[in-house]
Amino acid sequence: MKTFQEFIIEAEAKSPKPDALETIQRNTRIATPGMKYVVHTTSSGDIRVDNIEVPENQRGKGIAKRTFKGLHNYADKIGKNVSLTPVAKPGYKEKLEKMYRNLGYRDRTPSDKIAGADTMIRNPKES
Repeated sequence: MKTFQEFIIEAEAKSPKPDALETIQRNTRIATPGMKYVVHTTSSGDIRVDNIEVPENQRGKGIAKRTFKGLHNYADKIGKNVSLTPVAKPGYKEKLEKMYRNLGYRDRTPSDKIAGADTMIRNPKES
């Protein structure tokens, strides 16, 4: 199985930047059948996670963390924020928010210059 970093490299080699996210999404779905993974570029050029859901029988294996690591590597490389709004089944919202915080997300503030109404943001890391 390819690593998500390899998916990013493949996406960048095959496509101009706007198509890179589509390639990453397609490869992620191939690597984990049944996974829901939808991201897009906002009007400000940042990246928005619309949906990520690992199938129940695949949870607890680090798939979401690896997926986000790959997405974050790409976002860092192009210097863009990643935003999202955690949506979880009843009883799981705190656990989900904790996972996002461990991945580098923080609560959005009024001073954040991002499009949309997402509640959490991850700023790009400098390499």
